[in-house]
Amino acid sequence: MPISNRGARLGIAFTAALCALPLAAHAAAETTPWPERPVTLVVPYPPGGTSDIVGRQLAEKLREALGQTFVVDNKAGAATAIGAAAVARAPKDGYTLLLSAGTTFTVVPHMYDKLQYSLADFAPVGTVCAVPFAFVVKNDLPVKSVQEYVAYAKAKPGAINNATNGQGSMVHLLGEAVADGLGVKLTQVHYKGASPAMMDIIGGVVDSNVEAVTNAAPNVKAGKYRALAVLSDRREALLPDVPTFKELGYPSIVGETWYAVFAPAGTPQPVVDKLGAALRKITDSADFRQAMERIGNESKTSTPAQLLDITREQSTRWGEMIQRLNLKM
Repeated sequence: MPISNRGARLGIAFTAALCALPLAAHAAAETTPWPERPVTLVVPYPPGGTSDIVGRQLAEKLREALGQTFVVDNKAGAATAIGAAAVARAPKDGYTLLLSAGTTFTVVPHMYDKLQYSLADFAPVGTVCAVPFAFVVKNDLPVKSVQEYVAYAKAKPGAINNATNGQGSMVHLLGEAVADGLGVKLTQVHYKGASPAMMDIIGGVVDSNVEAVTNAAPNVKAGKYRALAVLSDRREALLPDVPTFKELGYPSIVGETWYAVFAPAGTPQPVVDKLGAALRKITDSADFRQAMERIGNESKTSTPAQLLDITREQSTRWGEMIQRLNLKM
């Protein structure tokens, strides 16, 4: 056989083999017997908040897609570190998964000196949704706008108590971003989750709060507290009359969090592939997209590689802010 013909045939064979790899991976994912028993989806927050709502809706959709029960297990504490560490130590068999908040890998590692997990302990699967935020104040705070809030805060440096969902949470970081962007000094008051923080702003115990639109919209409409601005790039459909900080001249006050599914590193690739395919189908469906929109969230679809890129990019952003403001646990 002439060398040129042989080389051409080898090249064709090599190309065909490369093309067959994704098909082989897809076939392996399709034929893997997982899941053969209930799967635990760890939500590293207490019941009742946005993460819990998202987790339970996702668990039901995964049950429909994969024909097996997905059980939500709320493991709250240490700004998601307790739940994340539990999943990192779990068997690498696909039966224990983490519904991660963005902070788990983008904020918490910059604020804790010692953690019982790292990003390397996990296999990214895919994103679920993005969660926008609103800046709200208690009803009896004598301000009606962001401009009035700034004037009031500057007249009483440190006297305004701003609630967070816990030290090292995304709400904490966004609360610091609001204070930094507005040029005011706030006292951050850390709660153990969104629900107790929300109850205390309704009760007038704290003055302001960066709150997920999911939770804020019904309470604002019910007159339980007021929204001064949203931290999104554009106005939110559930709060159409509330301006963005960017509109008001504060372009640096922009932020959201997201939820994503991670498995312990070392989980068999066919399991990760099968779970990822189901997750992408769910998050790309009109049904799930509308379900997220109804609670103020935005459905997000990604590959594992895209999720890893998002995580690393946001880790850099928040890490720089944490260092600049000298934030510590």
